[in-house]
Amino acid sequence: MPDDSPATSTELIGTPAVVTGAAQGLGYDIARHLMAAGADVLVLDIDGDRAQEAARALADEQPGRRALAFAADVADERGMRAAFDLATEALGTPRILVNNALYNLLSPIVTLPVDEWQRVYDVIARGTFIGTRELGRRFMEHGLSGGAIVNISTLNHSVATTGLSAYCSSKAAVSQFTKAAALEYAAFGVRVNAIAPGLLDTPLARRFLGEQPEVAQAFIDKAPLDRIGQTRDIAKVAVFLASDAAGWITGVTLNVDGGMHLNGVPDNWAVMKGPLGMHDPTPADWLTA
Repeated sequence: MPDDSPATSTELIGTPAVVTGAAQGLGYDIARHLMAAGADVLVLDIDGDRAQEAARALADEQPGRRALAFAADVADERGMRAAFDLATEALGTPRILVNNALYNLLSPIVTLPVDEWQRVYDVIARGTFIGTRELGRRFMEHGLSGGAIVNISTLNHSVATTGLSAYCSSKAAVSQFTKAAALEYAAFGVRVNAIAPGLLDTPLARRFLGEQPEVAQAFIDKAPLDRIGQTRDIAKVAVFLASDAAGWITGVTLNVDGGMHLNGVPDNWAVMKGPLGMHDPTPADWLTA
């Protein structure tokens, strides 16, 4: 008989987790919230020094829980395999994966370098694929069942804006990949979902917004809940999706954006180019490059 108790829990006691891009910002706060719910976490980041600092801070804040650091580029197969090897040896085979690593830039299409386009895709789409593949392989190798993958997409997976063509399209790939992975990984009892945040207060976002308050206000004006998101807004949802409380949810991209999807987004290029010292492109930008 199924358990029909009304009680639900987001506890993750002793559950090994891997969080990518976890040395700062959103990834750090997701790792922090996972640990508060009882998980042990591998902090994976391309910046090894920051990852070490983050792991120490997380372990100090959560006595009894473990946080380890590993430096790797999520687009590198060998690095990701080594990260999962360490997590398995030190924490146990990961049952939770959060694909959060991010790379982004603001540029019109006509001046966007091919290598920058590719780097956005390498980190966001390829990195999500490699991490997801590695977790699935571990489940097959060890005969495991029961786990969760949380991919960080964005509101821009469905609401496009100028200046972010690589970001919008790579995040759309993440959301569609989430559906395909949910179908395949159901056989392992692994649920695969994505979160689509609106604008968050993170170090990367602050670099895009610049110092002018009117830039942030343009986003706030589009949000019915009248504020920019905080990393904790997303981290709490990540814990929910990783927990048994979300045990009947798979293959979705969940908007967590203060309602911004109802109103759309500001024209990012128009709003940000001035504060960032950028200009509308002309043929001279590529003919003389």
